[in-house]
Amino acid sequence: MKKCGSILLLALWVLCFCSCKKDIDVIGLNLQDDDILGADFTEVAISAHSILEDSLPTKGLLNNVVGTINDPVFGQTAAGFCTQFTVSGSNTVFPKQAVLDSVVLSLQYSGYFGDTMSPIRFSAFELAEALAADQYYSNDDAPQVLPTDLVYNSTYIRPQPTTPVRLDTATTAAHLRLRLTNEFGERLLHMTKSQLVSASAFQNAFYGLCVRAESVPSRTGNLCYMSLTSAMTGITLYYKVGHERKKYTFPISTDCVRYNFYTHDYTRGNIDFQRQVLQGDTTLGTQTLYLQPTGGVKTRVTFADLRQAFEGKNVIINRAELVLTNISADEDYFFQPYNLSLQVVKSDGTTTYTPDDASLTSSSYFGGIYDEKTKEYRFRITNYVQQKLKQESSDVGLNIVVSGAGVRGNRLVFRGTDELYSDRARLEIYYTEY
Repeated sequence: MKKCGSILLLALWVLCFCSCKKDIDVIGLNLQDDDILGADFTEVAISAHSILEDSLPTKGLLNNVVGTINDPVFGQTAAGFCTQFTVSGSNTVFPKQAVLDSVVLSLQYSGYFGDTMSPIRFSAFELAEALAADQYYSNDDAPQVLPTDLVYNSTYIRPQPTTPVRLDTATTAAHLRLRLTNEFGERLLHMTKSQLVSASAFQNAFYGLCVRAESVPSRTGNLCYMSLTSAMTGITLYYKVGHERKKYTFPISTDCVRYNFYTHDYTRGNIDFQRQVLQGDTTLGTQTLYLQPTGGVKTRVTFADLRQAFEGKNVIINRAELVLTNISADEDYFFQPYNLSLQVVKSDGTTTYTPDDASLTSSSYFGGIYDEKTKEYRFRITNYVQQKLKQESSDVGLNIVVSGAGVRGNRLVFRGTDELYSDRARLEIYYTEY
């Protein structure tokens, strides 16, 4: 009965609004999933290849990343961050008779990517220039730092991003503790009252830190995600006044300027990856495609055969989905992204959202979330296909990118577009011809 009703409504629509001239048109964008049961199905060939990502803004993001990872496909990626610190409370002043015990940089973990059993060595350098709140900072902004590593007796350690820390008599959230040099602690402890009177005064006297890490070249390594604005993060002075032990923490507030930076050495990646991404052999996109956050790699998709597939037909597009299949072979350490995003690439090179994007519809409609059972990412792009068929869009294709590219390292290797593969990257379309 429902199908008959749908056919009657469709016939009325055709009588009222259609001329006898054959032309491509698209309706039915609000149809429910069960309305595709009576629709025809086709796959439209697409073209795709992977390219280097442009720079991306990394200031004030949710996480900050530090570490180095050695990836057999993508080569080496090193991550670090720069941040300001602020004062706790007001009218901060340290007694002249205060004696330093130690100074510790604490960084609360919020996740990781890679092998946490691979040792890495952390370093911290004082910034040589001030960070500015109105400045644009991106993944490729190399910081200017003073030459001395402030980490006391720096050695390789194994990060423990999921292990709570026993501190004094309490168990605290998982965090990294780096003891810094006493010389640096003495400098903070003997700052003047005018240098500690406010956040701006303190940040003019001490620009902040750049934190980096390196891995053992023969090991996988890892990228550690840090929550810099948590209560667990900061520089803590441990000192004595007479026989009384005291401590004071310089935290990182949401007003502090902080940003991530990344460097990539793709010459350490595999040959097919280098040929496609570095040397521009776009034909290799038929075999394998790549995505990497951290200002790394994106994939460009074009739909040259889309209009030709419906030439001379009147059709209703019920649903259009872009389907990508994960073929990563090393997911124990290099686990896939939770979700991906699409960007419409305009003719001038700028990007915007698709009309189907989750920010304009909903995540349940748009998709892009990884399905562990099928190993697929599916994007619903029905409205975008409508615009392409009706020639209402002058874009040059779509970029596929990793969501949250500035704050995580999860990368993806997925199947190319060759029709010989059953799990190829493809555009699936359900449609009704009238």
